[in-house]
Amino acid sequence: MRPLKTYCLIFIIVGGTFLPCSVDGQSSTATFKTLFEERNFEVAKRILLGMTKSNPDYAEAQYYLGRISVEEKNYDVSIEKFEEAIAACSTGASRRSNPRLVEYHNWLGVMYGVVAMNSNALKQAYLAPKIKNEFEKAAAIDPDNLQTQWGLINFYVKAPGFLGGSWDKALASANVISRQDKAQGLRAFAFVHTAQNKTDLAEKELMAAIQQAPGDNIYIFALARFYDDQKKYDKAFNLYEGVIKNYPDNMVAAFHLGHTSARSGLQFEKGIECLNNYLMYAPRPNEPAHCDATLCLAIIYEKKGDAVRAKKYYSTSLQLQPGMREAKEGLERLN
Repeated sequence: MRPLKTYCLIFIIVGGTFLPCSVDGQSSTATFKTLFEERNFEVAKRILLGMTKSNPDYAEAQYYLGRISVEEKNYDVSIEKFEEAIAACSTGASRRSNPRLVEYHNWLGVMYGVVAMNSNALKQAYLAPKIKNEFEKAAAIDPDNLQTQWGLINFYVKAPGFLGGSWDKALASANVISRQDKAQGLRAFAFVHTAQNKTDLAEKELMAAIQQAPGDNIYIFALARFYDDQKKYDKAFNLYEGVIKNYPDNMVAAFHLGHTSARSGLQFEKGIECLNNYLMYAPRPNEPAHCDATLCLAIIYEKKGDAVRAKKYYSTSLQLQPGMREAKEGLERLN
């Protein structure tokens, strides 16, 4: 982590701690981004929580509080913050044509979806129109936004028809993506076709995406995850090992190989090595957290019959992420 550098002699006193208003001459919003990307969440929260609605950057402050809550897996709090960011764009000092509004809607739609996945059928039915509405609002502002179209595809594929799901609309969104980015479009079509059990077609599309964007590991990861889901584990391992060979510092590939080891019950020693390497790496936002790696290690050791180490890593996962359901269930199995 790079050290914070003071831009000027103006400080905010929050909770008895002196915090710089700017970093390397950056604006407030750039400072939020820097602290977030460096995962300096505690410092960021002390600044962000002290910002009032009269501040023109209030909406962006709520957005970054939401993003931090996502990283900390406090999903209900993240929803509150994204809602507040959107509300701030129509009231108070933040009222203006905010170019970030599309991203606020996208993240709110994503988090409604995350909460829905872990909810009962009644709550899922309640959240479904909220998910759809957020992505449709984003699309009304910027119909070419790729993340918005991905959000719509996820919704149309996963929601039942009576709640707004639609294969035709999912494919239409994939077409929007394809017009702007051929490789992403192929990946989007593969996502839809996989959900339709057209797995041969999906595999060809993912292979074509790799050819379309050689050297971009996101498409290799997409094909590897496809093989993982199809339980073609040897093919998934080969793809991850290829990335690690070509890019030894790619710790995300190491995590995914370890995850596949935990899921498949194969290549335990390689999986343990990769996950331990990942634990020495500082994940960026949107990358797997350390608690995910320790959970995979716990699963591997449980499958190996090493209850002592499995308990250790399940406990570590809970320390890193209190309330983690999978870790609680693992400990219950072993106690």
